[in-house]
Amino acid sequence: MKKEINIILGQRVKELRKQKGYTREAFAEALSVSPRFLANVESGEAGVSLSNLKSISLLLKVPTDYLIGISNPEDTDLSRQLAINKIDSIDDKYLCCVNTFLDCIIDVTKT
Repeated sequence: MKKEINIILGQRVKELRKQKGYTREAFAEALSVSPRFLANVESGEAGVSLSNLKSISLLLKVPTDYLIGISNPEDTDLSRQLAINKIDSIDDKYLCCVNTFLDCIIDVTKT
């Protein structure tokens, strides 16, 4: 039987890994684990050690409490970090559009 914490962890790792543009194989290699083990983690079949949790957190640039379901994407600091992660994954040729869009949002919120 899958543990709820492993399911949450797996879903969040998979989502963030894809957002960052990692293949399962590349991410597993960066963690020094097998792609099969990572697949088991992402499906909620397996948990991770604390050292692997720390490595995942550092690679994905999110707090460990988010990965294990303690904090939610609505939390201000986490929302900011997730937005930064998304911006970091945008192709450089589109960053000028993103900057223009963000400037518009900032201008609207100032009024």
